[in-house]
Amino acid sequence: MGAGLAAAVVPGCSGGGGGRSEALQVWGGVPAASGPADVVKAFQQKFPQYKVEYTRFVNDDRGNLKLDTALQGGVDIDVYFTYSQGAMALRAGSGLAADLTDRVRADPELQVYLDTEKPRSYIDNGKVKALATAREPFFVLFNEKLRQRAGVELPHAWTIDEFRATARKLTTDKTVGVYTVPDVARIALGPNYWYAGDRSNFGDPHFEQGFRLGREMIADGTAFPWTEVLSRHLDAYQQNAFLGEEFHLWSTAPFNLRYLYDAKKYPHDFKVAFAPSPTVDGKDWNGGSFSNFIMINPKSPKFEAAWAFVKFWLTEGATPMLKGGKMPALGNVTDDQIVSGMLGKEPEKYFDLDSFRRVVLTSEPKLATDTRLTGFPEITLAVKQQRDLCWIGEKDPGAAIREVRRLADAAIARNERRP
Repeated sequence: MGAGLAAAVVPGCSGGGGGRSEALQVWGGVPAASGPADVVKAFQQKFPQYKVEYTRFVNDDRGNLKLDTALQGGVDIDVYFTYSQGAMALRAGSGLAADLTDRVRADPELQVYLDTEKPRSYIDNGKVKALATAREPFFVLFNEKLRQRAGVELPHAWTIDEFRATARKLTTDKTVGVYTVPDVARIALGPNYWYAGDRSNFGDPHFEQGFRLGREMIADGTAFPWTEVLSRHLDAYQQNAFLGEEFHLWSTAPFNLRYLYDAKKYPHDFKVAFAPSPTVDGKDWNGGSFSNFIMINPKSPKFEAAWAFVKFWLTEGATPMLKGGKMPALGNVTDDQIVSGMLGKEPEKYFDLDSFRRVVLTSEPKLATDTRLTGFPEITLAVKQQRDLCWIGEKDPGAAIREVRRLADAAIARNERRP
């Protein structure tokens, strides 16, 4: 993964270099074979006047830096994807996102992108700058072989305390109960949970509760040792440890399901079942969000072609992305299409379909999509650094959260002073 830019271009080949091409240049983080190649092919069949080259960048720190450098350096990029709110804040704030408001407002199919109560777009100072192409609810995956061996019931609903108790029951000499804990504060507080008025919200006790829960579960051996997570880069490669039965419960999103039905490439001998995210103090924000935002470079001389491609991806072109675990943000697919698209050719062999339908298809999770991004990159870094220090045992949870609060307050104040 760590190459930053993977040459995966459809059609032809591109190195992402300078100079202007007649073809529409689209950069995304999903491998072409996991859906984008089929979207491009279908788009070109419907709009033969347009040609598209899709370049895959790896969605990690290095890959995003390459994309940012290319955008700022004038590389020929017309349409691109953003996967994190921190990157969104940087790109929109740096003038790298075209204003799509008029196009969205004029299109009846896209009116939901103007909704600020359940946002599926990024609106910056009243201007629509990015549109979510996917909805990514979180759920908790169970290894059915190990669950049944441990005599643990598959929960239809549960609390964060029950989640911890279940992890304890599933922990053995060979398998840790859980990779890590869900985001306790997110589940309790919902979207924009880092902010309270003109300051940060890290004084809310749920943030310290989440840090402390992770620290205690690591210490008692029911959550994965954080030193190993960091040394093995498991934040990017969790699927390998899950398939190797190094841990059991896995709180994740649909994009990771593609690793679970390819037994030749990712061998394993167990089915996977689905449970909803646990609740916290009776609150049930899911933890997932609308995501995979598509944006147009304001410097693009091919805006009409770019908008046609964006609209196509959002609407009739969305179905091929299911095999990459991307559920369309507009929900314009059937349940059968989701099952066959996301769970492979033999879904019954690798997944418990009853729990999949219950948790993923018929439930309506409350997705928390952040729309306030003041100082977001700096706050993201502070949360990660202090969490890591806490979970490797070098800092008390209370002290770690107080430092996050100090750094976040400073970042908010600094960014709000900027013109």
